[in-house]
Amino acid sequence: MREPAPRPAEIAGDLFRRESARLVAALTRVLGPTNLPLVEDVVQDALVSALSAWQLGAPNDPRAWIIRTAKNRAIDVIRRQRRHTALFAPGADDAPDEGALARSLDHALEGAEVDASQLAMMFSICHDDLSADTHVTLILRFLCGLGSREIARAFLVDVPTIDRRLHRGRERLQSLGRLYDVEADDDVRARLPSVLRALYLLFNEGFHGTDAENPLQAALCDEAMRLVALLQSRASTASPEVHALAALFAFLGARLETRMGDDGIFVPLAEQDRARWNRALLDHGVVCLGMAATGPELSRWHIEAGIACEHALATSVEATRWAQIVTLYDALYALLPGPVVALNRALAVAELEGEAAGLRALDAVRGDARLVSYPFYWAAFADLARRRGDVAEAVAHYESAARVSRSRAERVAYERQVAKLVRRGG
Repeated sequence: MREPAPRPAEIAGDLFRRESARLVAALTRVLGPTNLPLVEDVVQDALVSALSAWQLGAPNDPRAWIIRTAKNRAIDVIRRQRRHTALFAPGADDAPDEGALARSLDHALEGAEVDASQLAMMFSICHDDLSADTHVTLILRFLCGLGSREIARAFLVDVPTIDRRLHRGRERLQSLGRLYDVEADDDVRARLPSVLRALYLLFNEGFHGTDAENPLQAALCDEAMRLVALLQSRASTASPEVHALAALFAFLGARLETRMGDDGIFVPLAEQDRARWNRALLDHGVVCLGMAATGPELSRWHIEAGIACEHALATSVEATRWAQIVTLYDALYALLPGPVVALNRALAVAELEGEAAGLRALDAVRGDARLVSYPFYWAAFADLARRRGDVAEAVAHYESAARVSRSRAERVAYERQVAKLVRRGG
């Protein structure tokens, strides 16, 4: 039986997430940051037009349709306002006619030029006048296509907080005379940490799933990998830290196909079919990790990539080099102390030295208020209780994990653990 075709709204929504960021960057580069509100309206109108025009079916090339519509909409707005010159970034022709404007937009929407525009937008966002959190918020909005609610989940804050950051960021961007030039401006390295943190949060949103309805979003992971590859492609931005983050994404991305079963439930790492891991991405991760080893500094991305590499290249849980992983977590905690790092280190200690040692390590975060709504916290205690044979305690902790789970995929995975333990105990 033939499957029904995707609804136009579904096609447009998916395209909008992927393409809106590219359109915003390209149009802002042509029209100038002052006109960011106009750019956002133009791109939004392209989506609305698509939803209306595609009621009877999407075109053969939906992406080209949206790009063409956005370009035509921009020209229409500028024609009505009759102020072409004021809308152009400094350095543009003083009074371009519509033909010149159309050619400028066509050029800006070419693949290589869109990449250059996204780089310029990334580093323009990371201005000294704005906080690091605002940098990341703006990157997730304008370069990754995430909405306020999705960004709020990634930051674990409320939506009004994100909206305030976006408002401040828009005002600062509009005050810029031009977008940042990563090939000419001299503080690229100072702005790079905010860019890398944003890409990490983007990948994490796709990989770890805070969206209750769609907890695993490979498209977000793919976009993060595309953007970090863009940083790798430019001499001015291809630092060891960038290569390390690319390695981390590759090692984790290689496991995406096996993270969720056909029933839509998360599959624990120990139960994943390692033969199905993406070999090309694993090899790419090894290459990137080697490129990352050229610098004198050890960043958090180096260490996290090293941990992911150990997991990715091990043939089984038993064959994993747990001593090396514990050493890496020790280094990560020294650089970035926090309860989540301590929690993951404790699990590695349990694999290396046994459940008792793991529980002693978990004492460092036991009762931490920041973790009580974190399902992996309860799952860690449950796992260690299960391994030492304490069924009742394991069940209680898995049930706590299920109660604070962020999606059905997580909740059912923990409920299945409870069912297994109850059957075994009975």
